[in-house]
Amino acid sequence: MEIRDGTAYLGRLDDASPDALREVARALREQGVTNLAVEVDEGDEQTLERLGFVPVAHILSVALAVLERDLERKPRGESFGSVHAQTDDLPAVERIVKRFVPTLPGKSKGTVIVPPRNGWTSVYDELCDRDPSMVPRLARELSDAVGVVAISLAAEEGAVARYRIYDRGRMLDEYLSVREYYGPLPPGEVVSLAANPTLVERLTGADRRTVREAAVHGASPDELPPPGETIAKLAAAMGIEGGEHGYARSRELADAILIDR
Repeated sequence: MEIRDGTAYLGRLDDASPDALREVARALREQGVTNLAVEVDEGDEQTLERLGFVPVAHILSVALAVLERDLERKPRGESFGSVHAQTDDLPAVERIVKRFVPTLPGKSKGTVIVPPRNGWTSVYDELCDRDPSMVPRLARELSDAVGVVAISLAAEEGAVARYRIYDRGRMLDEYLSVREYYGPLPPGEVVSLAANPTLVERLTGADRRTVREAAVHGASPDELPPPGETIAKLAAAMGIEGGEHGYARSRELADAILIDR
């Protein structure tokens, strides 16, 4: 443990249960500590955030071989993404977007919110088109904050199609059209990117056979349709309008709510 300026840095917690944290807090208080910083896996963040923890740093790790390969990989085209929350609470979505998007790294230039269509409120963001990794972060936040199902849809690097489905902030399903496009994965992770049509049917009302047909897979992008076409078919299967485009086109929609920055 290291203590600097009243903050104790404990590293990774072996036990994050309330009883264990209560004992840690009591012991640190006796040492004059006023703040506690810990390392957590991404899936454990929400548990600690409910206890008042706030993120102050984000640590990323990569195998050098993967880094070198990705530095040489050239995108085949542009990316775009969107988030669709299963709610008609438009004020809540707008409030969360205005609070959360400015905290994302990359400085979004603007967001568009589209009022509910078929029960889905849609969000498009300029940063999410530039950086597809921001799309699921926005979807997870909306899902957790509003307590609903939220789906992120993205065509990444003009090469692959992806969706992620969250319910109350927890990811339930993920699909990537070329499962090892970003590098080799353990067998279990490869399987997890295959899409679960039965779950999609339960959460969205989509016909599982239609989802299965739309969620195509291949060993490389050359074996598949353009990712925008795949995203459009998946969105249609889920009853989502506007999944086939990103931020730029969303600004042209008649009922779009524009949030410029």
